[in-house]
Amino acid sequence: MPFAHGPVLTYVGRGRYRTVGSTEYVGATDRITIPDGFDTDLASVPRLFWMLLPPQGAYEKAAVLHDALCEALAGRQAMPDSPVSARDVDGLFRRVMRESGVGFFTRWAMFVGVRWGALANPVRRPGWWRDAPVVMPATALLLAVVLTAIGGVHAVISQLFVLL
Repeated sequence: MPFAHGPVLTYVGRGRYRTVGSTEYVGATDRITIPDGFDTDLASVPRLFWMLLPPQGAYEKAAVLHDALCEALAGRQAMPDSPVSARDVDGLFRRVMRESGVGFFTRWAMFVGVRWGALANPVRRPGWWRDAPVVMPATALLLAVVLTAIGGVHAVISQLFVLL
């Protein structure tokens, strides 16, 4: 596993969690420490999508690391060993999810989400257009998969009502 220890989380209310003790991510070339008492909301997934991607899951450790690194980029968290750009932070998020065994579809959905989120955030926006050739087609593919699944569920439910 990519984490030497942690994160151990405690719920503090209103969808927020706090780390208990330090958290240390150890990758092939990276060693990043998140201090004790770091506040996070885990994966910042809009409530509309919680049925598909809830805030907690196999990706929550990666989400804590991502939140801490984003706070460091914004200057709200002192982390001298953090990556230098939002692109690096988001790329590390995807890599940590892969190292944690998060499935391909979920990993890419989360990555695409954080890249779209970066576009809306002036601190994280630089370099966004370099990822656009990957983010845009991935977004279209993810939307096609989700809409097809929703259509399939709708068709099954419609058939059940016809049979009743």
